[in-house]
Amino acid sequence: MNAKTMEGLAGASASINMMSTPMNVAKEAERKGDTEKMQRALGYAAGLAEQAEKYGEKTSQGMKLEAEEAKEQEKLRQEELAKNQNAGQTGQIKPEKQENADLDTSEISEEGKSHPENGGQACPGAVEGAQNIVYDKAGETVGAALAAGGHVDVSA
Repeated sequence: MNAKTMEGLAGASASINMMSTPMNVAKEAERKGDTEKMQRALGYAAGLAEQAEKYGEKTSQGMKLEAEEAKEQEKLRQEELAKNQNAGQTGQIKPEKQENADLDTSEISEEGKSHPENGGQACPGAVEGAQNIVYDKAGETVGAALAAGGHVDVSA
């Protein structure tokens, strides 16, 4: 949404909201029979209605500009797409931006690449003979329970 459209919408809304005050004054003056006060209030209300109409026109202009800009952008996108298709037909496909740029990626470090599971040498800070230890909810090691012949239930 461009600035012209936002200004038009905000101005028209404010003008319509402000128009309620002179209309209430006009109704009160009519009940009291004060025609001068009523005419003045209706004059203010008419002025605010004209102002709201001008803001409405500004909104329409802004929306037309937005539509033109959207058409231009769509046209450029279509031209770029046609250009890429033509390049693809001739075998000269240019690398485009990665479509899934919002996805996370990971990279294996040199240290990880040389890990024993990957056929490399052991990491410099690795402890020899270290094993993975799993703990249950009670804080006991699961490996110790299995070694003792117990059954470990992980369905919790």
